Amino acid sequence: MKIQRGSIFRPDKDYYRIAGIIMLVGALQFFMAVNLAETQFPGYTTTNTLSHLAGTVPPVEPSATVFNISVILLGVLTLISVYFILKSGGCRLFSACLAISSLCAIGIGVFPSYTGSLHILFTSLTFIFGSLAVIFSYRLGLNIPMVIVSLVVGFTALMIIICGLVWGIGNPLINYLTIGGAERFIVYPVLLYLIALGGYLTSRGEDWVRIRFTDGYF
Repeated sequence: MKIQRGSIFRPDKDYYRIAGIIMLVGALQFFMAVNLAETQFPGYTTTNTLSHLAGTVPPVEPSATVFNISVILLGVLTLISVYFILKSGGCRLFSACLAISSLCAIGIGVFPSYTGSLHILFTSLTFIFGSLAVIFSYRLGLNIPMVIVSLVVGFTALMIIICGLVWGIGNPLINYLTIGGAERFIVYPVLLYLIALGGYLTSRGEDWVRIRFTDGYF
């Protein structure tokens, strides 16, 4: 079985710019929506999880609606960007991880935290595959600074996830950061990286050809 190693750029089907714009819009709207939802939730603090914005019974409005719609929109737009990346010959490993994370993000919006185990499952998968997508984004042929950022962001988020899964939410790291803080150390760096990656794809499309066919991979 032949395994694709990185991007196989197709100059006649360059949709990277479209993918970048869609990815940037999706991540940016979620970042702004979360901040809006937090301001409309009385007593909300950063020790609470992001899902808490839509996880109370009864839901606190408009925070719950803003959060649910935004996280679903994030998942849908990121899936569309994955489609255009694949259409242009982008790495299937990166695309698969980002697609799974995007689908699970939609699940977070459909099943808020008060639904219990389903929400926890979708949240865990979103975090895990989102972190892996950040790590594997180097296979898209990014420049060295972007590769370094992707590895730092991805492995940091993955380390926090592993600490939570292996030692539970009562481990010293989670206790120090609080659950809400630990979640933000996963979500925000990954989210900001997707914004940066979207901007990179939008404005640096020409580099894909040069790096792929002249410099190669390291």
